[in-house]
Amino acid sequence: MIVYDGTYRLRGCDSAKRIGNWAHSWRLRIIDLSMSQPDVLHLRPIIVVAGQTGEGIFKANCAENLGKRICGDFNLNAMGILWVEHFHNDPESMYVARFEPKFSFGYETFYSVDWRHIRPNELEAIRPFVPEAEKVRTC
Repeated sequence: MIVYDGTYRLRGCDSAKRIGNWAHSWRLRIIDLSMSQPDVLHLRPIIVVAGQTGEGIFKANCAENLGKRICGDFNLNAMGILWVEHFHNDPESMYVARFEPKFSFGYETFYSVDWRHIRPNELEAIRPFVPEAEKVRTC
């Protein structure tokens, strides 16, 4: 079941500070497999699929900061989600991030992020919810 499907914009980014119209936004889908398949126990039932909406200051990945904001805004545990990204310049690939806690400072946890290509079973899990996944190849 899709919990959220829309454009996610960073809070506190006013138009005077933007570079381009979409510099601070991503196409975001949050999928809860436990709601669509309640009889199956999933190791990571929440899947976040993020894609850049266009050009801007975030031409490279910023999963750690974006992930922490999205997890905070949607009350998600970073260690319990499957984070998937795709990029405009590589429409046939999707990548999965693995968040590993590095250290904590006060109430905030900082993560290292490792990337890999999406696995066939992960791609099959998101295909019913993400039409762009039809173009994606697995390695």
